[in-house]
Amino acid sequence: MEQYALYTHPLSNRDDTLALRIVSLSSQNPAFYPSISAALQASISGDTILVEPGTYRESLVIDKAVSLVGNGGSTKVVIESIDLPCLSLQANAIRVEGFTLRNHLAVQPNQYGVVDVSSGQVEIVDCDLSSASYACLVVSGSSAAANLRHCHIHDSDGYGVLVCMVGSCKLEQCTIQGNAQAEVAALQNSDLSLQDCTLCHGRGYGVLIDGCSQGRLLRCDIYDNAQPGVAVYQESVADLLACKLHHGRASGVTFCQQARGLVQDCEAYANIGSAIEVKQQSTPTIRSCKIYKGKWSGIFVGDASQGIIEDCEIFDNVMAGIEVAWESNPIIRHCQIHRHSYQGIAVFQGGRGIVADCDLSQNVLGSISVEPGSLVYQERNSG
Repeated sequence: MEQYALYTHPLSNRDDTLALRIVSLSSQNPAFYPSISAALQASISGDTILVEPGTYRESLVIDKAVSLVGNGGSTKVVIESIDLPCLSLQANAIRVEGFTLRNHLAVQPNQYGVVDVSSGQVEIVDCDLSSASYACLVVSGSSAAANLRHCHIHDSDGYGVLVCMVGSCKLEQCTIQGNAQAEVAALQNSDLSLQDCTLCHGRGYGVLIDGCSQGRLLRCDIYDNAQPGVAVYQESVADLLACKLHHGRASGVTFCQQARGLVQDCEAYANIGSAIEVKQQSTPTIRSCKIYKGKWSGIFVGDASQGIIEDCEIFDNVMAGIEVAWESNPIIRHCQIHRHSYQGIAVFQGGRGIVADCDLSQNVLGSISVEPGSLVYQERNSG
């Protein structure tokens, strides 16, 4: 069966849906359509709908395997909606490429995104998403999976990307910025992957991974967010590899509520809070990281947490290089911890730990201080 190619063409320069026509160039099915919705209705799985420059005021439901492609790039092809998603995606093998997608509010909104993915594996490429509502993108449900590349996701009153209820999302080379609650969040046993992304200027979290969810971040640049750059909560797991976490208005990374994971080959610097916080029985591994010039301690471990800190360089933080408190018991080994105005390592309020094979030189108040009631086993340290 021949598969049709559906095209749209503006009849005039007016930004008005009534000034648009959509025409199929298939030799078997030439036709004109009054809207993108009508073209979708006429399409079959495998079709590509090529949308010419213009502003299309529609809320589209796509429930078949079609490609919706903006001809001319996202700045020239706009889909906008009021009090509804621009796109509701509900099938496998949907591809959306080259659009500006935005929604506006007339009344108090329900919880939706400018793009909602409720089922199927979909691909979104080279799009600009913004939303006056709950989120720019929502991926929700165990059969929902979204892959995004080269997208700009910004200025939502809630989340840039929200993955929930066992959903799955992968973002590559995307910029996510200026969102209110979190740039990206994975909740309720969901799965999130970010590669070569920038997450910045947020009014909330950079990345929030909560409710037994999983996250993987590779070579991401995360900065200037009001809450932790990456927050891993409530038995969630996150791996951060070769990321930069800097100039945050809170901590760079926080593990809390029995969270775990790996922070490896990362740089964390110039954050107002501790570069890395480990709280409430969390157990991450922090390996081969460079942690410096923070406005508080380099790493804080508290609330009966454990974990491993190894092969890290920690220097020039305002407080101690590492603080251990409240019955926490980490292993610290093969680290260089130096040039702090306070101690290299400060252990207090019942903190414990093992410190081995570390260089603790050039700290103003000494290498290690252990408050009465705390206990540290030390071996082969210098400084």
